[in-house]
Amino acid sequence: MDAQDRLRHVINQRQGALRAAVPSDRHAAILTLTRARDRLTRPPAVGPIPDLLTGIRVDDLGGNRALQFCLEATTDTGTGDRTPANGLDGWAERFLDDCGRLVEAELVLGHCETGFMRIVADGDEKLDAWVATRRIPPGWRERTDIGWWAGSLATRHAPALRELASAVSHHAPGEPAHDSLYQRLAETHLATMAYQFGYPPDTVLDGCPVQVYRDVLTALIARALRIRGRGETSTHQSESALVDSLTEALAVDPAVIATALSAFTVDRETAAYHAAVPGVAAAPLVRVGPDQIIASIHGLTTQPLFFLAHEIRRRAAPAYHNAAYLREDVFRQDLYALFPDRRFVTSERRIELRRAGGDVRTDIDAVVFDRKTGTLGVFELKSHDPFARSAAEIARQRDSVLYANRQVAGVLDWLKRHGADDLLNRVDRRTARTFRVHRVVPFVLGRYLVHFGDGPEPDRRAAWATWPEVLRLLGDQPVRATDANPILSLSSRLVKQASLAPTAVGNAPREIVIGDARLVVHSSWAAFQAATFDRGEPRV
Repeated sequence: MDAQDRLRHVINQRQGALRAAVPSDRHAAILTLTRARDRLTRPPAVGPIPDLLTGIRVDDLGGNRALQFCLEATTDTGTGDRTPANGLDGWAERFLDDCGRLVEAELVLGHCETGFMRIVADGDEKLDAWVATRRIPPGWRERTDIGWWAGSLATRHAPALRELASAVSHHAPGEPAHDSLYQRLAETHLATMAYQFGYPPDTVLDGCPVQVYRDVLTALIARALRIRGRGETSTHQSESALVDSLTEALAVDPAVIATALSAFTVDRETAAYHAAVPGVAAAPLVRVGPDQIIASIHGLTTQPLFFLAHEIRRRAAPAYHNAAYLREDVFRQDLYALFPDRRFVTSERRIELRRAGGDVRTDIDAVVFDRKTGTLGVFELKSHDPFARSAAEIARQRDSVLYANRQVAGVLDWLKRHGADDLLNRVDRRTARTFRVHRVVPFVLGRYLVHFGDGPEPDRRAAWATWPEVLRLLGDQPVRATDANPILSLSSRLVKQASLAPTAVGNAPREIVIGDARLVVHSSWAAFQAATFDRGEPRV
């Protein structure tokens, strides 16, 4: 077998060994594993830490895979009280570490399959891989952008979180103010997750309004924070009792509450689905029995809305995708929030541009006109789901994003034929009677991902950027009314900006011990050659 097949064989062997390492008391193992992951929860890093396998370092890389193995275990000899057995704490830490190394090896295999890395085998127990191209994987850019966005929101809300946490400590449990403070603390945590879910509150997904999903999540976070505040840890609880409690608190039909709860829950059947993308969206709730669930403070306070989106997409894919257009309106309103001054005029909705025969030539998702300079910004908005589950899905996203080339060409052709003042008239007739368009500036903005290393070259007449890149360049603040030409300036800065995605990860190799095998990953072919020379091995 070649080196890739050898690595694949090693991974399969290790998966089998880790599955066999799950303790016989499966429920106790899951509870102990959940508590171990809860101890990992901490604020995002101040800045991204480069990583040879994921672009930037990812905490809890193998946590979802570890939970998958535990949930899929076929035996359970635990007792009714589900108290973790002695010694399981140490097992959970080791198991998470072992699953992390397994996932690292799986990432290397994926990189080799896409051509980002190459690999050679030296006998049965030694493999060397190296980065073989300067093209940055789209997932690296995506993780870096999302990490920056999450960190920015966490920094913005950190003072409020500290103030509320301090206030909680000055009230005794049971006081009305105590519960109210925990509710506000949970709402602030939810505000730090604004980057995760782009649907309007009244959107109904899988029979439940988005606002109810948010309310249920807020209540779950508040409960988990109260438990942690009392110095207690996660434990099993009755799902039906939780439904009853939330029904009373939120005054919502219990069937809707049950739907919302299940959408935040991973179980044996869905564990593999949610472990498909490493280091993304730990489960807020874990089902371990017909009416038994475990709440995870780690899952509830990190990426629960990403988990929700993945789960709704799994269970109600047609409805989820049919409602995807609603994300465009949220994206459009976020964009317009950057131009709040009265000098700017915006379109209420997308604008269709038609040919002479009446059929649609293309459309414009958003328009911003600057009365002061006569600059007209036209925006194509892309709101794909983050963290593609496969190379095929990444390719579909790439093709969809780069279809914007045709849209940009169509818009500019239409404007050449009809004139930009005609477009302004369709945006706001009153403004068009007084002002004229002097310059048109096209943009293509992706909510999470817009840069790919392959496919057609993006149309350079437009500025291409992710939403986090826009926010970073503007300092996460609206444009200033006193700026000379903010639309043109934004375009120029986006074209010139340096990507956040790491283009170099240092020369130090990464050694991954996976079972009896050893996988060494190098930053380049030259680094691999230097390492083999230093070890006195013949050059490949």
